[in-house]
Amino acid sequence: MVFKKVSKRFYFVSNLFIGLFLLVVFIYLSGFYLPLFLQFVLMGILIGFLLILRKTSFINNSIGKIFFLFLASIISVRYWLWRTTETIFYTNWIDFTGTMILYLAETFGIALYITGIFVNLWPIRRKPIPISTKLDNLPTVDIFIPTINEPEDMVKISLIGCKHIDYPKDKVKIYLLDDGATLQRRMDPKTKEEAWKRYFRFKKMAEDLGAIYIAREKNEHAKAGNINYALKKSYGDLILVLDSDHIPTRDILKNTVGWFLKDKKLFLVQTPHFFINPDPVEKNLGTFSDAPTEQQMFYEAIHPGLDFWNSSFFCGSAAILRRKYLEEIGGLKGRTVTEDAETSIDLHSKGLNSIYIPIPMVCGLNPETYDSLITQRTRWAQGMVQIFMTKNPLFKRGLKFYQKICYLNCCLFWFFGIARIIFLLTPVGFLVAGINVYFASVPQALAYTLPHLISATIVGNFLYGKVRWAFFSELYESIQSIFVAPAIISAIIRPKKPTFKVTPKGVDLKKDFLNPLGKPFYLLLLAIIFAFPFAVMKWFHYPLYRDVILICGAWNAFNFLLVLACLGVVWERRQIRRFHRAWTKGKAVLYLNGNRIEGEVKDVSLGGIGIEVDKKYDLKKGDKINITTKDSYGYEYYLKIEVVRTSNIGKKVYLGCRFLLDTKEDFENLVKFVYGDSKRWILFWQRKSKHMSSIRSFIYLVSKGLRGSIYNLKNIPKIIKEVWS
Repeated sequence: MVFKKVSKRFYFVSNLFIGLFLLVVFIYLSGFYLPLFLQFVLMGILIGFLLILRKTSFINNSIGKIFFLFLASIISVRYWLWRTTETIFYTNWIDFTGTMILYLAETFGIALYITGIFVNLWPIRRKPIPISTKLDNLPTVDIFIPTINEPEDMVKISLIGCKHIDYPKDKVKIYLLDDGATLQRRMDPKTKEEAWKRYFRFKKMAEDLGAIYIAREKNEHAKAGNINYALKKSYGDLILVLDSDHIPTRDILKNTVGWFLKDKKLFLVQTPHFFINPDPVEKNLGTFSDAPTEQQMFYEAIHPGLDFWNSSFFCGSAAILRRKYLEEIGGLKGRTVTEDAETSIDLHSKGLNSIYIPIPMVCGLNPETYDSLITQRTRWAQGMVQIFMTKNPLFKRGLKFYQKICYLNCCLFWFFGIARIIFLLTPVGFLVAGINVYFASVPQALAYTLPHLISATIVGNFLYGKVRWAFFSELYESIQSIFVAPAIISAIIRPKKPTFKVTPKGVDLKKDFLNPLGKPFYLLLLAIIFAFPFAVMKWFHYPLYRDVILICGAWNAFNFLLVLACLGVVWERRQIRRFHRAWTKGKAVLYLNGNRIEGEVKDVSLGGIGIEVDKKYDLKKGDKINITTKDSYGYEYYLKIEVVRTSNIGKKVYLGCRFLLDTKEDFENLVKFVYGDSKRWILFWQRKSKHMSSIRSFIYLVSKGLRGSIYNLKNIPKIIKEVWS
């Protein structure tokens, strides 16, 4: 026992000593002055080390990873110190204002980058703790599905998914929390007709599917108020929160409840949000089939990093919370429009724990249109800014220092809208208006700026390469920034003003069209194009400024390509399929005319299934077939299908089939088959998780953006009509 205490103290003291030593070395290497030539040499050595280490297995262990990120941080901090001490001058108030605005935007970026490195030092990938559903001491679970304006079919599928969760039926209750038919809405002359219709339809649907229907009296405090009202009407030990478009897999409780049995101080088990459909960027640019999805970076890379620091936070859905701790703080918090993260901060500050299990166990829908995406991201941005302004993590009592850094990083990220606008307009401001904001020569930029950019790209590829390709973040930030930036400023000035806005889901797109919110990007593109002739003119008339002209000209060219990609995003492509298909794999046996045919499942949706079979069976359009197939749990499904199209693939033929449903039991069984298997969503993510070099990623993104822009050019008459309407 004494030896154990001594060894723990020695381990603590030795780690403290090593940490202090590295801090001293970091400060020294980051801050000491070097002549420009030696700065070139140092940066060349450090970048060389990063490239070499990136190719070795050394960085796969904790010491190697820390050393790698340590070197990268030195490069970026040296850049920031150089920007702070050698590039900021006062010439006149206009130039100085522009200089400081850009400098603060860069400082924000570097602060986000450094805290992001800290968050992702040791990502932890937890596994489920197996439980037996026959245990007597299993906690009871209430499943909450808040809804307000979502279509009935969408909510019905979620209820069916909940009905088939593998957990003792006497320990689970499903609650449909309908804010679309509150007494307030049923009494309002403007909404009462539709609200009463919804009330009877949804109540009947809930009863038919074994759920408890709750419609409260008033629409107060949005989603948080809806859930808090249900807390008073239910009694389960744990609460599984699902959005109305989130369909759970059968194993979601078996994979999560065990952690609550192990840790009595655990308030949250968060799981990923998995989306079966592309978001507007992925759909309109056509990247969904090739590139990792936009949410994968957060749920596959960042959240495991947060989990190591006991900072995994409630993401609003696909999560299980312990009722006891929610009730101790008065339920979900509603001071901000991101009630989930706000609640987590309060619970973490009380010394409670959270974990994250990186297995997708719900399937939901991304926003289908650009304006829906902006509605969702604006709410997220305003909510995190509200938290930063009203519950600043740095000053929140009870949080550990590492939790403060993690929450700070999450809050800081959402200020990107302001920074990205600055980065888009700065080169235009210099080239057109002559606002000097970056006092540096080309050699200085090559010695300080370029190494920082290269280092950040290498680190980003190392930390997130499989789930976020290079320059995709710049595109997502750019496409949101024009609308997110004003919302952020509004939340800074008046933190209590933002109100909760529901993200529209299930939008039907029957034709291509220019999204009305896309108009500012055409003006931005014109401004960027307008700056190029000024760059040429300045090059000949102001030879002393050629260094800055070259830097800003290259910067403006990058922005030009970025905005072209944005134009591809805001031209909405029609949605062909009613139900979104997911890639999958598995065996199926087809029975037709006494023949037993073995096939391989390739994709599946509620609308149909894709199967490959041998050509020799000569299956054709119109054939009606019985099939059997199994999920990863070994459960066998008997389904009826009809072939609607065929296509030859080598020695195989692909059958595009639709499901034939005779009874409501057939439909429930189909929902269970399509959405009930978490292994299917894991395979979906794994297929899309792959590295791509930064250069190839840039070329890929530019090519996709150019295709979208060319498509726009073909529709110039439509665009002009939309822009000026």
